[in-house]
Amino acid sequence: MGIRLIALLVITPLLLSSQLSTSHAVAKAGAKCTKVGSKSVVGAKTFTCIKSGKKLVWDKGVSAVVAVDLLADCKLPVADGRGDVSIGGWPRIDERLKSTGGVISTVVMVDFPDSPASMTPTDAFARISPSADVFNEMSYGKLSYTFKPQLKWYRMSKKSTDYVAGGWTFIKHREYITEAAKLADVDIDFSKTDSLIILANPDSTGIGNSGPAFAAIRKNGITLDGKYISNGATSAYDLNNWKSIWLNHEVTHTLGLVDLYAFTQSNSANRYDGFRYTGEFSYMGFSSYESNAPSLFAFERWNLGWINDSQIKCLKDAKSTELISPVQTSGGVKAVVIPISRTKAVVIESRRAIGIDKNIAKSGALVYVVDSSIQSGQGPVRVFPSDVSSDPRYLKAPRALGESVTTEGITVKVTKSDDSGDTVEITKS
Repeated sequence: MGIRLIALLVITPLLLSSQLSTSHAVAKAGAKCTKVGSKSVVGAKTFTCIKSGKKLVWDKGVSAVVAVDLLADCKLPVADGRGDVSIGGWPRIDERLKSTGGVISTVVMVDFPDSPASMTPTDAFARISPSADVFNEMSYGKLSYTFKPQLKWYRMSKKSTDYVAGGWTFIKHREYITEAAKLADVDIDFSKTDSLIILANPDSTGIGNSGPAFAAIRKNGITLDGKYISNGATSAYDLNNWKSIWLNHEVTHTLGLVDLYAFTQSNSANRYDGFRYTGEFSYMGFSSYESNAPSLFAFERWNLGWINDSQIKCLKDAKSTELISPVQTSGGVKAVVIPISRTKAVVIESRRAIGIDKNIAKSGALVYVVDSSIQSGQGPVRVFPSDVSSDPRYLKAPRALGESVTTEGITVKVTKSDDSGDTVEITKS
């Protein structure tokens, strides 16, 4: 799928200021104060000056309430050193596309002097439009990805091959997007655009087979009609192979998530070697409607805010039994997460033949390890059990009733399985 194009990340500290006044004398309950309503913080208490009879005195004070995030150990940090995408991060990476609510996706259609479009703009747009329904399914309705297509072909100034000669770089990609947007600027108001999609003539072989995401950082995006845009994607000839789920994959990069397929080759004899980490789970790995189970992992959905904190069990005890509801349904506990280190955790979820996972070969409890210190394409998520020689597509990976798997010193055994999900017994060695 698409090549990740990155810039450098600068983290700007936030300046925090307190609006609490202080007093020269240490406040204590009943002691004299000078101004009604003034406050003084002493230790963990905040005292307020009140009028008591004819006197001004400090009240009994209110103890500060310290919010404790019970899931903090399971919320893996951004730790891979890239800056544009990550499998971890609470909050998510700055400048990434908002993941909940309404998102406006402006679509600009382009063709080339060496490859003029022969299909109608409506037919071309139909190649990507089903992806909006996939986002609705993955987010349980929390993300409304709304297309605003300009149904018109705009002719680029160069041959299609000129744009990709030598491969995409961040600068070349941004210039390509900018040229397309400026051609359409006379017809389009970009001021409300959140996600910018450049849809190339699907019949153009010259534009290559890599339609990458545009995920800018450090304010290196594009400003159009006063709107700063740092997220989008450009299609290529491989749209004909991947179909509309291509857009889900690339736009999910702009939401902040990583590639789960392997960037490098390990075993040339294994035709599925590129999917040796997660098999055919998650469209951030094998992006195809025909794959075994293209639904995003529960951990990915949690990171995007599509699964609530209340639906996650962060387990620290030595032994526990938990019911996990299918990730494809909206209610119930969606994952059990067991932290192994600050950047690594074992995750358990439940999979069923529902929605775009209708082709799943085997239902059950799916166990995987997430490591946010590992970069995109290097195995930040790994499914277990892993036996690429006998099960290279991981079709047998979900654990059925009575089956178990051990990884990272954690043993997971399915003790009950029905329509409500999978009940698992979890023990630590």
